[in-house]
Amino acid sequence: MNTKTYQIALGLNDRETKVQKYSTIEAYKIVTNLICARFGGGSVFEGRGVYRHTDGSNKIVSETTLFIFISGAERSAVMAFCAELREMFNQESVMLSERDEITSFI
Repeated sequence: MNTKTYQIALGLNDRETKVQKYSTIEAYKIVTNLICARFGGGSVFEGRGVYRHTDGSNKIVSETTLFIFISGAERSAVMAFCAELREMFNQESVMLSERDEITSFI
């Protein structure tokens, strides 16, 4: 069995206000409910993302980020999920990476 795994990084700062619109717990609940509804399950981890603003300020920003792992889904469904997250959390972008590393569930 060769199952593709998708990793999504969702920053929680609103793109206009630069602060979180939802608390981390609220965001986690929203994301986990969406994952279960769309894919039947997945994994979510909380972390910190860091980046340099490209708005001319050159400011370094650190924000709470949810890292989401989904295995065995169709790429088109994952892309639609990312677009929904980007809109819902008012993000400039959501990072998606794909891996073919899972070969079996034991």
